[in-house]
Amino acid sequence: MSDRAVSSASEPPPDASEESGRVHVVGTAHVSAESVTEVEETIEERRPDVVAVELDEGRYRQLKGQTPDDLDAGDLLRGNTVFQFLAYWVLSYVQMRMGDRFDITPGADMLAAVETAEELGLGVALIDRDIQVTIQRFWSRMTVLEKLRMIGSLPLALVGIGGSGSGEEKDEEDFEEFDVDSLTDADVVTAMIEEFRHFSPGGAEALIDERDAVIAYRLVGLREAGHEVVAIVGAGHREGIERYLENSEELPPIESLMGAHERRFSVYKVLGYTFTLGFLAFFVLVAMAGARNELLFRLFGAWFLVNGIFAAGLARLAGAHLTSALTGGALAWLTSVNPLLAPGWFAGYVELRYLDVNVKDIGTLNDLLSDEEQPLAELYRRMTAVPLFRLILVVALTNIGSIVASFLFVIVVLPYLAADVGGVDGIVRLMLQGAQNSADLIRATLT
Repeated sequence: MSDRAVSSASEPPPDASEESGRVHVVGTAHVSAESVTEVEETIEERRPDVVAVELDEGRYRQLKGQTPDDLDAGDLLRGNTVFQFLAYWVLSYVQMRMGDRFDITPGADMLAAVETAEELGLGVALIDRDIQVTIQRFWSRMTVLEKLRMIGSLPLALVGIGGSGSGEEKDEEDFEEFDVDSLTDADVVTAMIEEFRHFSPGGAEALIDERDAVIAYRLVGLREAGHEVVAIVGAGHREGIERYLENSEELPPIESLMGAHERRFSVYKVLGYTFTLGFLAFFVLVAMAGARNELLFRLFGAWFLVNGIFAAGLARLAGAHLTSALTGGALAWLTSVNPLLAPGWFAGYVELRYLDVNVKDIGTLNDLLSDEEQPLAELYRRMTAVPLFRLILVVALTNIGSIVASFLFVIVVLPYLAADVGGVDGIVRLMLQGAQNSADLIRATLT
């Protein structure tokens, strides 16, 4: 390690001059040996003050072998973080597969840049946005339909898409014919980015455009501090970064690119709150109609049991311990009507008492998935033995159980329990009568 500190680029490295510096951008393919050579030769030839790399601190430590073994599994149990983690895992797996095919470690270009800078005593600046922020904003910017399409494609992505037999041979031939170094070609990169924009405009903005702006913002800061900079970035970012470097006045405020991105309008939240209000209104109106307490107890008891049985049952199917499954099942009736809660979170927290989740689990899962010869049943069995996968599975299936139970209650259970009051039509009449009684009570109170 050189005496020049590695910087996050929030502050320029030391020894800056008062004159404006220059930035030279090198676009690379992260799994290309040619890109590694280009990076090393460019840095050695130019000998800049600073080598800026498309890394955040976490990925830098990972490349340097300094990633800690522990993992805050609690972060995986909050909101949409489970699905964000799945998206990150798939990206990691695909990159690992490409690295295996072309016999090079993913991120070798960035590691080569850092090591070459250290050997030459040059400064190193980490100029990318934190990966967790990027994944969170990527997920929040996708529409519900885009998320469903992506989640639906996860199983295919994780089993290699190619299948077995002739399909697998075709997959191998496609990789052999694929020229990885074309990933630095402007036309190819542009075509790939446009294809991604077609799939998810919002996702592309978070993964590409926002990061272009963040990286360019930090490079402009280094340039204005008087540094000669060689910036090593993925080829897909080069055009956007150079455009901002030439027109830095177009850069958006950095505060708008950092932290959580919250949609002003969320279909998921609207549906969730609508369901909650509908659930409360149903019981209130039926009670106001003068329904017998016996009917109300039966309805609530059925809601509790159906949600509990499905949530706990699927949790056990996922391999959850009995106490974890029962916790999720016991709370499913409440969490299914509150969009801010989910029974899987509670089942997952209890399950953590029995699991030792480790960041290396991601590597273990990728290794298991790389074995294309094993049957899917055996692959699933081995994956469920990995603590991190077990945790995610318990959380996901517990939540799915509660969602399925809620729909079944409305479609199947409710008509059966309401048979003695005229079925669904009778329930509707009771609710209308309850609304009328409520209106009469309000009018009487006001007068």
